[in-house]
Amino acid sequence: MPLLKKINTKNYTIGIWKVKKSECEQFIDNHLYPNYHPEFIKFKNLKRKWQVLAVKLLFKELCNKNELISKNGIPYTKEGNKHVSISHTKDIVVLIIANFPCGIDIEGMNRDATKVKDKFINKKDTYCNGSKMEILKIWCMKEVLYKIKKDPTLLFKEHLHIEEKNIQYLGNCNHPDRNFKCNLEVLNFKNYFLAFNIDYSMVHL
Repeated sequence: MPLLKKINTKNYTIGIWKVKKSECEQFIDNHLYPNYHPEFIKFKNLKRKWQVLAVKLLFKELCNKNELISKNGIPYTKEGNKHVSISHTKDIVVLIIANFPCGIDIEGMNRDATKVKDKFINKKDTYCNGSKMEILKIWCMKEVLYKIKKDPTLLFKEHLHIEEKNIQYLGNCNHPDRNFKCNLEVLNFKNYFLAFNIDYSMVHL
Protein backbone atom coordinates (compact mmCIF):
# COMPACT_ATOMS: atom_id res chain seq x y z
CA MET A 1 0.00 0.00 0.00
CA PRO A 2 2.05 2.94 -1.23
CA LEU A 3 2.35 6.41 0.19
CA LEU A 4 1.40 8.50 -2.84
CA LYS A 5 2.24 11.93 -1.45
CA LYS A 6 3.46 13.55 1.76
CA ILE A 7 3.19 17.23 2.64
CA ASN A 8 5.34 18.18 5.61
CA THR A 9 5.35 21.66 7.16
CA LYS A 10 6.22 23.16 10.52
CA ASN A 11 2.64 22.97 11.78
CA TYR A 12 1.06 20.05 9.96
CA THR A 13 1.77 16.86 8.02
CA ILE A 14 -0.47 15.32 5.37
CA GLY A 15 -0.26 11.87 3.81
CA ILE A 16 -2.11 10.38 0.85
CA TRP A 17 -2.27 6.58 0.77
CA LYS A 18 -3.57 4.16 -1.86
CA VAL A 19 -5.44 1.15 -0.53
CA LYS A 20 -4.64 -2.15 -2.24
CA LYS A 21 -6.85 -4.98 -1.01
CA SER A 22 -4.39 -7.65 -2.09
CA GLU A 23 -1.77 -6.13 0.20
CA CYS A 24 -4.19 -5.40 3.05
CA GLU A 25 -4.57 -9.09 3.80
CA GLN A 26 -0.86 -9.30 4.53
CA PHE A 27 -1.06 -6.55 7.17
CA ILE A 28 -4.24 -7.46 9.09
CA ASP A 29 -3.03 -7.05 12.65
CA ASN A 30 -4.96 -5.63 15.56
CA HIS A 31 -1.76 -5.01 17.52
CA LEU A 32 -1.13 -1.84 15.48
CA TYR A 33 -2.88 0.99 17.36
CA PRO A 34 -5.37 -1.42 19.00
CA ASN A 35 -7.36 1.49 20.47
CA TYR A 36 -8.22 2.86 17.03
CA HIS A 37 -11.40 1.04 15.96
CA PRO A 38 -10.44 -2.03 18.02
CA GLU A 39 -13.19 -4.16 16.45
CA PHE A 40 -12.31 -3.37 12.83
CA ILE A 41 -11.22 -6.94 12.04
CA LYS A 42 -14.82 -8.04 12.61
CA PHE A 43 -16.25 -5.47 10.16
CA LYS A 44 -18.39 -7.19 7.54
CA ASN A 45 -17.86 -4.32 5.12
CA LEU A 46 -14.49 -5.19 3.59
CA LYS A 47 -14.00 -1.75 2.08
CA ARG A 48 -14.42 -0.15 5.50
CA LYS A 49 -12.04 -2.68 7.03
CA TRP A 50 -9.31 -1.91 4.50
CA GLN A 51 -9.81 1.82 5.01
CA VAL A 52 -9.31 1.53 8.78
CA LEU A 53 -6.19 -0.55 8.28
CA ALA A 54 -4.84 1.93 5.74
CA VAL A 55 -5.38 4.77 8.24
CA LYS A 56 -3.36 2.87 10.84
CA LEU A 57 -0.52 2.24 8.43
CA LEU A 58 -0.57 5.81 7.15
CA PHE A 59 -0.49 7.24 10.69
CA LYS A 60 2.49 5.00 11.49
CA GLU A 61 4.24 6.31 8.38
CA LEU A 62 3.62 9.95 9.35
CA CYS A 63 3.86 9.93 13.14
CA ASN A 64 5.30 6.74 14.59
CA LYS A 65 6.20 8.40 17.91
CA ASN A 66 2.57 8.94 18.87
CA GLU A 67 -0.40 6.57 19.10
CA LEU A 68 -3.66 6.74 17.18
CA ILE A 69 -6.86 6.12 19.15
CA SER A 70 -10.58 6.64 18.53
CA LYS A 71 -13.46 7.67 20.77
CA ASN A 72 -16.98 7.30 19.42
CA GLY A 73 -15.46 6.79 15.98
CA ILE A 74 -13.50 10.07 16.09
CA PRO A 75 -9.69 9.91 15.71
CA TYR A 76 -7.36 11.33 18.33
CA THR A 77 -3.72 11.04 19.30
CA LYS A 78 -2.91 9.52 22.67
CA GLU A 79 -0.73 12.52 23.44
CA GLY A 80 -3.12 15.47 23.28
CA ASN A 81 -0.80 18.04 21.70
CA LYS A 82 -1.68 16.85 18.17
CA HIS A 83 -4.93 16.91 16.20
CA VAL A 84 -6.00 14.42 13.53
CA SER A 85 -8.50 14.37 10.67
CA ILE A 86 -9.14 11.65 8.09
CA SER A 87 -10.94 11.39 4.76
CA HIS A 88 -11.28 8.67 2.18
CA THR A 89 -12.85 8.06 -1.21
CA LYS A 90 -12.78 4.81 -3.15
CA ASP A 91 -9.24 3.46 -2.69
CA ILE A 92 -7.62 6.69 -1.44
CA VAL A 93 -7.12 7.60 2.23
CA VAL A 94 -5.81 10.98 3.40
CA LEU A 95 -4.79 12.05 6.88
CA ILE A 96 -3.64 15.31 8.45
CA ILE A 97 -1.80 15.61 11.78
CA ALA A 98 -1.58 19.20 12.99
CA ASN A 99 -0.64 21.41 15.92
CA PHE A 100 -4.13 22.96 15.75
CA PRO A 101 -7.73 21.74 15.32
CA CYS A 102 -7.83 20.48 11.75
CA GLY A 103 -10.00 18.99 9.04
CA ILE A 104 -9.32 17.37 5.67
CA ASP A 105 -11.45 16.19 2.77
CA ILE A 106 -10.81 14.50 -0.57
CA GLU A 107 -13.36 14.25 -3.36
CA GLY A 108 -13.22 12.92 -6.89
CA MET A 109 -13.50 15.71 -9.45
CA ASN A 110 -16.23 13.75 -11.23
CA ARG A 111 -18.57 14.17 -8.27
CA ASP A 112 -21.52 16.45 -9.04
CA ALA A 113 -22.44 18.59 -6.02
CA THR A 114 -24.55 21.03 -8.05
CA LYS A 115 -27.68 18.96 -7.45
CA VAL A 116 -27.54 19.64 -3.72
CA LYS A 117 -25.88 23.07 -3.71
CA ASP A 118 -28.98 24.72 -2.22
CA LYS A 119 -28.44 22.60 0.90
CA PHE A 120 -24.94 23.88 1.66
CA ILE A 121 -24.23 27.14 -0.24
CA ASN A 122 -25.43 30.47 1.19
CA LYS A 123 -25.24 34.11 0.15
CA LYS A 124 -22.01 34.69 2.08
CA ASP A 125 -20.14 32.04 0.12
CA THR A 126 -17.83 33.06 -2.69
CA TYR A 127 -17.94 30.57 -5.51
CA CYS A 128 -16.88 32.57 -8.56
CA ASN A 129 -18.73 31.51 -11.69
CA GLY A 130 -20.80 28.83 -10.00
CA SER A 131 -19.26 26.09 -12.11
CA LYS A 132 -19.45 22.43 -11.16
CA MET A 133 -15.82 22.46 -10.02
CA GLU A 134 -16.17 25.63 -7.92
CA ILE A 135 -19.26 24.26 -6.17
CA LEU A 136 -17.46 21.00 -5.42
CA LYS A 137 -14.56 22.97 -3.91
CA ILE A 138 -17.00 24.78 -1.60
CA TRP A 139 -18.40 21.41 -0.52
CA CYS A 140 -14.88 20.12 0.23
CA MET A 141 -13.97 23.18 2.28
CA LYS A 142 -17.19 23.06 4.29
CA GLU A 143 -16.45 19.40 5.04
CA VAL A 144 -13.12 20.58 6.42
CA LEU A 145 -14.80 23.20 8.64
CA TYR A 146 -17.28 20.62 9.92
CA LYS A 147 -14.56 18.10 10.72
CA ILE A 148 -12.60 20.66 12.73
CA LYS A 149 -15.27 20.57 15.46
CA LYS A 150 -17.10 17.33 14.62
CA ASP A 151 -20.27 18.83 16.07
CA PRO A 152 -23.54 17.49 14.62
CA THR A 153 -25.27 20.78 15.41
CA LEU A 154 -23.10 22.57 12.81
CA LEU A 155 -25.15 23.15 9.67
CA PHE A 156 -23.34 23.60 6.37
CA LYS A 157 -25.63 26.30 5.02
CA GLU A 158 -26.45 28.22 8.18
CA HIS A 159 -23.18 28.18 10.11
CA LEU A 160 -20.30 27.62 7.66
CA HIS A 161 -19.09 30.24 5.17
CA ILE A 162 -16.34 30.33 2.56
CA GLU A 163 -14.73 33.52 1.25
CA GLU A 164 -12.12 33.86 -1.46
CA LYS A 165 -9.44 36.46 -0.74
CA ASN A 166 -6.38 37.01 -2.93
CA ILE A 167 -6.64 33.54 -4.51
CA GLN A 168 -6.83 32.00 -1.05
CA TYR A 169 -9.85 30.82 0.86
CA LEU A 170 -11.02 31.85 4.31
CA GLY A 171 -13.40 29.61 6.22
CA ASN A 172 -15.69 30.94 8.96
CA CYS A 173 -17.89 29.14 11.45
CA ASN A 174 -20.61 31.29 12.98
CA HIS A 175 -22.44 29.07 15.44
CA PRO A 176 -24.19 30.04 18.70
CA ASP A 177 -21.65 28.00 20.68
CA ARG A 178 -18.68 27.69 18.34
CA ASN A 179 -17.04 30.51 16.39
CA PHE A 180 -13.75 30.14 14.57
CA LYS A 181 -11.98 30.97 11.34
CA CYS A 182 -9.15 29.44 9.34
CA ASN A 183 -7.30 29.70 6.06
CA LEU A 184 -7.98 26.86 3.65
CA GLU A 185 -6.16 25.30 0.74
CA VAL A 186 -7.58 23.22 -2.10
CA LEU A 187 -5.05 21.20 -4.09
CA ASN A 188 -5.50 19.26 -7.30
CA PHE A 189 -4.21 15.73 -6.82
CA LYS A 190 -4.61 13.53 -9.87
CA ASN A 191 -8.42 13.46 -10.37
CA TYR A 192 -9.23 14.64 -6.86
CA PHE A 193 -9.66 17.84 -4.89
CA LEU A 194 -7.82 17.78 -1.56
CA ALA A 195 -8.96 20.44 0.93
CA PHE A 196 -7.58 21.21 4.40
CA ASN A 197 -7.05 24.11 6.81
CA ILE A 198 -3.56 25.48 7.35
CA ASP A 199 -4.28 27.35 10.60
CA TYR A 200 -7.04 27.94 13.15
CA SER A 201 -8.19 30.73 15.45
CA MET A 202 -11.13 31.20 17.76
CA VAL A 203 -13.42 34.16 17.23
CA HIS A 204 -14.75 35.82 20.38
CA LEU A 205 -18.02 37.64 19.83
